[in-house]
Amino acid sequence: EMQRSLVGSEMCIETGFLHINYYEQRAKGGTGLIIVENASIDSPQGSNGTTQLRIDHDNYLPRLFKFCENIHRYGTKIAIQINHAGASAVSSRINMQPVSASDVPSKEGGEIPRPLSKDEILHIVKKYGEAAKRAQTAGFDAVEIHAGHSYLISQFLSPITNKRTDEFGGSVENRTRFCRMVIDEVRKQVGPFFPIMLRLSADGLMEGGNTLEDTLEYLDYLQEEVDIFDVSCGLNGSIQYQIDANYLPDGWRSYMAKAVREKFNKPCISMGNVRDPKVAERILADGDADLIGMGRGLIADPAWVNKVAQVMSVTSANVSPCLLYTSDAAD
Repeated sequence: EMQRSLVGSEMCIETGFLHINYYEQRAKGGTGLIIVENASIDSPQGSNGTTQLRIDHDNYLPRLFKFCENIHRYGTKIAIQINHAGASAVSSRINMQPVSASDVPSKEGGEIPRPLSKDEILHIVKKYGEAAKRAQTAGFDAVEIHAGHSYLISQFLSPITNKRTDEFGGSVENRTRFCRMVIDEVRKQVGPFFPIMLRLSADGLMEGGNTLEDTLEYLDYLQEEVDIFDVSCGLNGSIQYQIDANYLPDGWRSYMAKAVREKFNKPCISMGNVRDPKVAERILADGDADLIGMGRGLIADPAWVNKVAQVMSVTSANVSPCLLYTSDAAD
């Protein structure tokens, strides 16, 4: 299991070295950009696991710095995903009631969360900014804000989980307000030249949730300070699409990245069941996406990129950089 704490006080130092070594193998194997699994910006409230990475305190900076230094030795770029789990947290792990936009569970049969007050929302916004600044200080090349997959920002964006009647609920502008504040605070902390990525569920694939068309509308309120869109899909209630079932065809969701890319003319990432290198190249050649995300393929074979490059060089094909995810969605 790779959902282990890199620097958490409850884990031994050896575990941190194992974690660093895991990512080093993928860097050595030719991965162009590694996006480290989601790190908690406010523990325990925002944690989605007892062994999750944390980036909510300065005492984690020395090991994160060493981590980035090791990855950069291979010429690989590295980003980190920052996240608050919201209602996807589990009370038995965090020893408190989970929080969210409203008192709606993040999945059927899930725990009922407590709606956040405005002051609490403002506090969490600040925590996102502080986490992003730590990522920059530690040597990461970019930061990714997780706004999908039924985590806290997603819970505000989706009409399924956001039933608020204040300025954070109701209209598209209101439901995007929290995310917009997070992005603005992150930009304020990291300055104008540090890349901000936004991971989103472009289609919730659930009745009553945001469709791709809805997402293209709400991104109008969010896109200004975003440099790269990481276009995923699915919520907890459509987990077979969020973490692609193996029967789904290679690259099936790339049309979502294409739609975002065409509207906003910004680099987009597509992922999900990309197992065949020829499919990855087709997605790039067709202009569906600029980067290909891969999780399970690189978990199975850290040298996947180098091996594909060697094989495809025979046919004079160019192999574009892959991304590595070991977060909530394996691909």
